[in-house]
Amino acid sequence: MTVSKLVLYNSNLCPYAARAVLALAETNQEHEVVPIDLSVPRPEWYLKDINPYGQVPALKINDKDIILESLFVAEYIADLHPEAGLLPKDALQRAQTRYLIHHWGARTQPAHHKATFITDAAEAAANRETLVAELEKVNKLLVDAHRVESDGQGPFFLGDKFTFADLAIAPFLARFFLLGQYNDVKEITKAEFPQLERFFQWKEAVLARSSVQKATPSQETLVSSYRKWVK
Repeated sequence: MTVSKLVLYNSNLCPYAARAVLALAETNQEHEVVPIDLSVPRPEWYLKDINPYGQVPALKINDKDIILESLFVAEYIADLHPEAGLLPKDALQRAQTRYLIHHWGARTQPAHHKATFITDAAEAAANRETLVAELEKVNKLLVDAHRVESDGQGPFFLGDKFTFADLAIAPFLARFFLLGQYNDVKEITKAEFPQLERFFQWKEAVLARSSVQKATPSQETLVSSYRKWVK
């Protein structure tokens, strides 16, 4: 299939949609953007013609075909540009990439949410301890990632190169600072938790990526926009 036109339906505040934005940036893929305001009910045309669930991102291909869900959209874009090297060729690395993304979404991100968007001091402190325990598991996944010789010893999940695992979790790492913004829990730091050294090495490298910085709203904007989630 020849791709002549891509249209991304996007909200700049949505971390899931940011996965598609990053994939487009990392592959230098030409595209159009249609902004979708998530603070109001979705327009009827979007629900009818693009995504009946009203979510972002959505990707329209050649004014006809639609792909939904952030990981599928980002993977499709990565598949269009194998030369970008976002998707590992090694079967074990592909499996570990999928598992890291799954683990973050199923375990780590919910723990971060529970520790962040709550004002009850005791519950927030307990949830912070749970988050640290989950980050220790992420740290081990990062340490144990399979490397081939050409990957190098760099800070990303698979070495020197920014790949799909980094891309998929980057928007959530960019919002990690929200911990403590709505309650009195302390920031999780490398000084307090040296056992998370590999996690912090990875997080710092991902957040320093130019494409990640461009895809991330200011901290002030994020703090304000996410305040509605606080219990």
